[in-house]
Amino acid sequence: MLYGPVMGRFPCTALLLLWGISVLSVSLSSQAGLTVEAEPGDDVTLWCKHSLTLSSYLFWLKQTNNSAPDHITCKYYSVSSSSSNSCFFIPESERSVMGVNSTFSSLTITAVTPSDSGLYYCSTQKEQFMTFSTTTRLQIRERSDISSKNPDKSEESCSPPKLFHLLTLMFGAVIAVLLSVLLILIFTRQTDRKDQRDGSAELPLLDQHLQWRNTTAVHYNQLLLNQKDN
Repeated sequence: MLYGPVMGRFPCTALLLLWGISVLSVSLSSQAGLTVEAEPGDDVTLWCKHSLTLSSYLFWLKQTNNSAPDHITCKYYSVSSSSSNSCFFIPESERSVMGVNSTFSSLTITAVTPSDSGLYYCSTQKEQFMTFSTTTRLQIRERSDISSKNPDKSEESCSPPKLFHLLTLMFGAVIAVLLSVLLILIFTRQTDRKDQRDGSAELPLLDQHLQWRNTTAVHYNQLLLNQKDN
């Protein structure tokens, strides 16, 4: 677990002890970690927080099942210059890119595959001690696995918008029909009132015409009687 100058500073017994502590730390902290799900081909970035106050090494490790942790990448972080350099004793990977700043460290895995699933965490070296971060469990699932994990939930999530849209159309159609009926009733009533007013206006004219005819007939009869008498 410890490399470079640390190898000459501690005996193998201490290294084995630290290794056992690291495995135990992962087992204990895995319950409080995060879970990240991704699909094959996605790019995933994992984060961990560190508290380095002195320049030191920072590692990213991966563990699967009950296997021993595997060192993925390493950086030597300089607190004074806020810069980091790759560790010569751990080869860099094109798919696993590590970043470090004064507070956080990141691990970006490009084009993930199912073999990238596992428990990830970072560790920092402070003198003869190793400090481990909270773990992050990465799960790579096929698209069909994610969609079939809870199909009812996906259907339910799509149902409310569709139902709302359907209800909106139904209420809109009902309102349109009611407005049409109301307009027809108003138009019919106005037409009836107009007919009534027109009929009322024609009655006096009809009465005057009848009176005129009656008067004319009376005068004509009198004229005929006068002519007969003469």
